[in-house]
Formats: sequence, C-alpha cells, structure tokens
Amino acid sequence: EYFDNYYSKKFSNLRNLRLNILEIGVANGNSLEMWAEYFPFSQIYGIDIKNTSYKPSNSRINVIIGDATDQETFKNLNRFHIVIDDGSHAITDQVLSYAVLFHRLIKNGIYVIEDVKDIDLNYQVFKKLHHSAIIYDFRKIKNRDDDVIVEITNK
Repeated sequence: EYFDNYYSKKFSNLRNLRLNILEIGVANGNSLEMWAEYFPFSQIYGIDIKNTSYKPSNSRINVIIGDATDQETFKNLNRFHIVIDDGSHAITDQVLSYAVLFHRLIKNGIYVIEDVKDIDLNYQVFKKLHHSAIIYDFRKIKNRDDDVIVEITNK
C-alpha cells in the first residue's frame, strides 16, 4: 500500500535521475529489486545487520552488512538523495538510524521511516526529529496498526 499511496506520488518526478538511494532492511531483497526497476539510473544500497542469502540481480544494487545505527557503517559511502528505513521497526532503532543518517542526506534529500508503531503515543517523538517531519497515516486502509510513514526533508 505504501507504493501506490505514497511512493509513486512522492518519487514520480525523481524516477529518471541519477540518485543514491539507501534502504535499511534487506530481507529477501524484493524491495531493492523494485527500487532498481523504479529508478533505472540510480545506485541502490541495502543495509542489513544480518547476513543475507540475497544476491542482487542488478549491478546497481549494493548490499552492505552492517548496523544502521552505527555511523562507521557508512563512512565510505557517498551522500544519499533518499533514505528509507524499513529495518527493525523499533522506535529506538528508527530514531538512532535517523540520528546517524540524516546528515548524510543531500540538500532537499528525503528521509522516510516506514512502519511506525504506536504513532498515537510517539507522535511528538517523530515530530521533534525535524521541523519538516510529516506523518502519513495509512492505518485505515488495511487496518494495520503500524501502517504509518514519517517523511523528513533535509531543507
């Protein structure tokens, strides 16, 4: 539901640019493959704390085994245009990853946190991360309690 309700609208004007995109959380690699297809000229980076058997089908996809809450993990990488946090979905990891990665966004870069749990309790936590924080609540679409996205732009 995120793609149709958020990403396709948000990123449509960026599709054919040459971007550096990072997604936290690799799992089976499906979303990395999707991003590589959607952004045909971009470099796609996926980071996961666990080793994965996923093998990218595209040379533009790069998998990094590391901790998204540790700045050392990213020291040899360029800055990013888009960061998508689809990692542990734990608020502490989401806030720590943001603290590590937000300064690695280019100007006007977009930081997206997916699957935010307990947004009614944690609304202020995410709003205080940055003055540009926007919360998109999709919980009523599929009746799932964590279908919430936080978007922050590096203005």
